[in-house]
Amino acid sequence: MSQLCGESNPIESKGKNPCNGDGLCYHIFVDKKMALIVDDETDIIEHVGSILRKSGFNVVSSSIGEDGLRLAFESTPQIILLDIFLPGIDGGEVVHRLSENAKTKDISIIYLTGLVTKEESSGPEKIGRSFIIAKPVLKRELLSTIEKVLN
Repeated sequence: MSQLCGESNPIESKGKNPCNGDGLCYHIFVDKKMALIVDDETDIIEHVGSILRKSGFNVVSSSIGEDGLRLAFESTPQIILLDIFLPGIDGGEVVHRLSENAKTKDISIIYLTGLVTKEESSGPEKIGRSFIIAKPVLKRELLSTIEKVLN
């Protein structure tokens, strides 16, 4: 696993510079991992999905709680980025149902929320095993939080 830096790591990135020039390495995960994004804002899905794909994740997404739950059971992602307020069942209910299933109970969760603003937050906050990130989602904050959650 490389680090968040401006340096190239030719071993882990197979000779390609994993950084995009802004000092932030995107390829911090060597093995392909699966991520699920569940958010009713398509711009959030596109933004977060782009960051994750550049980091080496396969990404599936949904804008509805029930569909996100189905995708979690089908794809068994390593991490779920989950909005709290969703059409249908909300993020809390999604997590509750995942926790009741042996196949999905250990999936790492990062909540994405507009309930807390960046000004009100000092960064990602840990609650139990999960983290909460205030929207809008920043690349560096997201990647460092994912690294903490998965390690």
